[in-house]
Amino acid sequence: MPFRTALLLSLTALSLGAAQGRLMPERPRREPMPMERERPFLARRDRIVTQLHEIRTRKLQQSLGLSEEKAKSIADRWSQFDVESFARRRQMNQLRQQMNSTLMGPGSEDEKNKRITPLVGQLADLRQQQQESRRHLEDDIRSSLTPAQQGRFIILVDEFQKSLQEAIREQRRERP
Repeated sequence: MPFRTALLLSLTALSLGAAQGRLMPERPRREPMPMERERPFLARRDRIVTQLHEIRTRKLQQSLGLSEEKAKSIADRWSQFDVESFARRRQMNQLRQQMNSTLMGPGSEDEKNKRITPLVGQLADLRQQQQESRRHLEDDIRSSLTPAQQGRFIILVDEFQKSLQEAIREQRRERP
């Protein structure tokens, strides 16, 4: 499967195109999916996570010249970060939605300020945790690489991020 296609699938399934915190009228909330509808989603997500792991492993081997075992180990650590990061992003999106509801809803500016203040603090804490987690991931991975491999890894991550961003843009353009 081409790299870009796998990225698009990953973005769709994992909702990596998270809200950017813009003020917008609140959308009606969806009802939680019944368990029978949730299972196919989870199975699909698991397949995509597996594909993403395989892509990362292959890219690490090709770009850094790593053995399959070492590339898998790094991809495992990266996947662990994804799980932790996804949970934080989800929390941040919920906080943004709460802030948006408060800001777009009724009430005086003072009332809104009182309700928003703790949300802003929680969001700032989650952002800091996300940055620390990313730094810890990079430190963990780089510590097992030679300086040349570290340089290649930094370039690989940047290229991977650019590909993800481009895939997000393409996905948004293709939505009706």
